[in-house]
Amino acid sequence: KKSPTPMSDPVDVKPKIEEECKHHHCAKAYKELEACTERVNKLIAEAKPGQEVSANCTGQYFEFWHCVDHCTAPKLFAQLK
Repeated sequence: KKSPTPMSDPVDVKPKIEEECKHHHCAKAYKELEACTERVNKLIAEAKPGQEVSANCTGQYFEFWHCVDHCTAPKLFAQLK
């Protein structure tokens, strides 16, 4: 494989930074999202046929991604030139 040259395509570092943030800075929010998902899946599995389950994890989902964005943004912008 060739070494990168000044004219090579840029590498998107955002996915790597997001992964680091997900597993370190936002681990608590991720665990809360996972726990909610398990609870909702259990409610769905236990529901009677035709019974509507209105529970969801929208709040936890947005809290998690807010945390990831908050953690990622300064690290990402620090690398831009």
